[in-house]
Amino acid sequence: MGNDKKDREKEEKEKKEYQEGLKKTLIPILFGLLAGIICYSIFVATPYALSVGDPAKESLDNGIVPATLLDLLETKGHSVPENATVEKQGTDKWLINDETGSNICIVKADGNTLNIYTSIKSEDWLLIAILIILLQKFAYPLFKTKIEGAKDWLYIGFMTLFCWFMTFTLFLSLLF
Repeated sequence: MGNDKKDREKEEKEKKEYQEGLKKTLIPILFGLLAGIICYSIFVATPYALSVGDPAKESLDNGIVPATLLDLLETKGHSVPENATVEKQGTDKWLINDETGSNICIVKADGNTLNIYTSIKSEDWLLIAILIILLQKFAYPLFKTKIEGAKDWLYIGFMTLFCWFMTFTLFLSLLF
């Protein structure tokens, strides 16, 4: 009789530990996905827009960067070398590379507007992921999960950053 009670208590304890482990794994994954989606949404919501006509699209189709696009990129602090190449990536989508082959920007046409997505050069993306990690401090008490020490926070931080990086990278690959 005493053994049955100890076995049940042991099983309940193992079950609680398993559930807590799941929470400590799934919550950072979800927060990492959220951080990746937020970063991607910010990046896609803020392209440089340039209203042009069909001649600019024809210039891009012919492998020439239009002067209006060059002027816009120069005013925004992105220099385009004279020997930049334009590759057509699909219908109304062009990739502008410099002489080394690295991407300068991606141009997508939407009607008579060119949306220009430049290379990512900001550290703000990582800041968003770190803020999401800090927000988890307030999420765990809601799920009645105890965070015990630095080891748990290192795990939570690693899982969140990993999922943020994977989500943000996969979404950017869809755009590019």
